[in-house]
Amino acid sequence: MKINKNQAKNIFLAVVGVCIILYFVYQIIQMNSNPYKTELALERDIKNTVSTKAFVVRDEEYLTTDNTSGTVVSIAEDGKRVARGDSVAVVFQNTDSAAAYVRINELTKEIEYYNQLKNRVGIGTNTPSSYNSLINNACINFISASRGEIDSNYHNALNDFRDAITTRQLAVGKELSVDAKLAELEAELVSLQSKATGYTTVASPNPGYYIGSVDGFENAISYDKVTSVNCATINSLFNSQKQNVSGNIMGKLVDEFDWYLLCTVPYNESGDIEVNKTVSVNVPNTAVGVIKCTVVYKGDKEDNSVAVVLKCNIMNRDVANLRMENIEIITDEYTGIRINNKAIREVDGEKGVYVQRGNIISFKKINILHSTEDYSIIEKVDDSSYVRQYDTIITEGVDLYDGKVVS
Repeated sequence: MKINKNQAKNIFLAVVGVCIILYFVYQIIQMNSNPYKTELALERDIKNTVSTKAFVVRDEEYLTTDNTSGTVVSIAEDGKRVARGDSVAVVFQNTDSAAAYVRINELTKEIEYYNQLKNRVGIGTNTPSSYNSLINNACINFISASRGEIDSNYHNALNDFRDAITTRQLAVGKELSVDAKLAELEAELVSLQSKATGYTTVASPNPGYYIGSVDGFENAISYDKVTSVNCATINSLFNSQKQNVSGNIMGKLVDEFDWYLLCTVPYNESGDIEVNKTVSVNVPNTAVGVIKCTVVYKGDKEDNSVAVVLKCNIMNRDVANLRMENIEIITDEYTGIRINNKAIREVDGEKGVYVQRGNIISFKKINILHSTEDYSIIEKVDDSSYVRQYDTIITEGVDLYDGKVVS
């Protein structure tokens, strides 16, 4: 087939056009490509944790009362230190009187709250949106607390939620009349005062920490034997049945300051757990949060596990009723800059990484605090010759050297 001049010219121009397009595409790819793989250096908090289950042991002694048919109401807070002779509970002859007594205490607190509210001034310096944020957070906390089983958390969250709403109303100048509410509460208080009668007071026979409930595991293991246990003993505690508690027992006293958490730990995770070491212990399913403990005992290897005993001397309402709990033992905590181990090199006996800034590559030193198989946590150093947060770290690349210009 013959091609005339016009066809040949069009074909030539098309080929030239395609070549020009391909050239520009190649240049764009080159301009946006980097011969090195990089990562951003960012600060991280790293924790070494061991998850297990703990059995709590205290030096507990039952409190008894002669009134075995009454209704007991605690008047001392769980975990509170009491002296000998201090009143810790009252025993009512019937449940109606006990309910009236509890309600009177609630009304007294309500009346005190509304009296304080009358004296507050409706002036605020925050914006309405910031008050809305406070209300939203308080609402979320209240919903979370309402799903739990700790009454103190629920009542505290409810009070915080109510206070957040009231604070916003006062801050925007809203006038709140509490006289009617106060009159209603005071009338109810008067009507109940004659009903909360017929009770006896229970005094503490000894000094100690008061706990108003019992669970039947108080005598599961002797307090004096906690530092001579093995894995089998600890596992048997979790499988033990609680003892029946007689009707005249209305609480307990904890004598010693120290209490213990008994647990078993996988042998291959126990390397960082050492006797006399202070560790943080998280109790995630409770209001306790994180507490400081001391490792007082670590047993020998038994079927790939070791027995571990932790000591704590913190006592309050939240820890007072712990018994069988899921815990996380935090053996070490590191705060530093996370670096991929692929990036770490040694130059002239100095460990460091190559950093790219613009088209310049430089070598920066590092001090390693903690390493895993994949990454290291390095110390934050206020020196330009060391890696800093947000540096662009080269994790993969060849022919790297300090001062290299990337074309």
